[in-house]
Amino acid sequence: MNYKKTATYSTGEFAAHFGIKKDTLFYYDKIGLFSPAGVRDNGYRYYTSAQIEPFRTLLSLRELNVPIKTLQDYFRKPSPEKLAEISARQLEKIETEMAKLVQIREHLTQISSSLQEARNSESGKVQIKQFPPVYLIHSEQLDGSLETSELQWSQVQDDFILKADLSGITNIGSIISQDDINSGNFDRITCLFAESPVPTEHLREAGRYAVYYHKGPYSTVKSAYRDILTQIELLGYSAEGDAYEVYLIAETAAETPEDYVTKIMIKIEALSI
Repeated sequence: MNYKKTATYSTGEFAAHFGIKKDTLFYYDKIGLFSPAGVRDNGYRYYTSAQIEPFRTLLSLRELNVPIKTLQDYFRKPSPEKLAEISARQLEKIETEMAKLVQIREHLTQISSSLQEARNSESGKVQIKQFPPVYLIHSEQLDGSLETSELQWSQVQDDFILKADLSGITNIGSIISQDDINSGNFDRITCLFAESPVPTEHLREAGRYAVYYHKGPYSTVKSAYRDILTQIELLGYSAEGDAYEVYLIAETAAETPEDYVTKIMIKIEALSI
């Protein structure tokens, strides 16, 4: 006689074997997913050792988030083909969830990095730094009005996020053209941008940049540009590129606009002697 095939377990013993509650077994029996081997004369249910492996498979599939309805269909008539189909379907779901988790991790890392940079920044002082090239995604150009309002910026941002699928990107910045900088028009934004992990047609070139942190409302950022240009010249450089504004601390992280922190980057070249 094969003892392993004839050993029986009470509901409590079978549940304890898998570290689950008896209520789980009662529920699975109620919905027809997994039933006891039989009922004794005294009315108590019992399970057999032959049911251990099938139930272990059931629990494993549940841990993989296979829906109960799918398991009901499968255990009515198990087959290698059905199990392979379930596995392939769950693998596809897992790949999708993993991609989402990677996006969430990148999003949170970016938030943490921006806040840390803002906390460590020294506002009102130009720093000269070397940067590698960075691919960018650009929005459509804003209209040619001499001044870009916050309302217009927000509308373009919403459209940019939707069309470029930027829901997982935190830092959406603004570009002010070199021509506008040279002419002293710091109120007009050419377009919005976000950094891209893959090559695009837009590139923020490698090179030496003046980096400046401004603390205060958006409306006061334009007043920082004359200070930046003056400091750049005193350091022996000239502005030779567009300005890139990144909003490190904005509405969602500040109690008042006075606590906003905006990072401004402008490519520079050494003045000829």
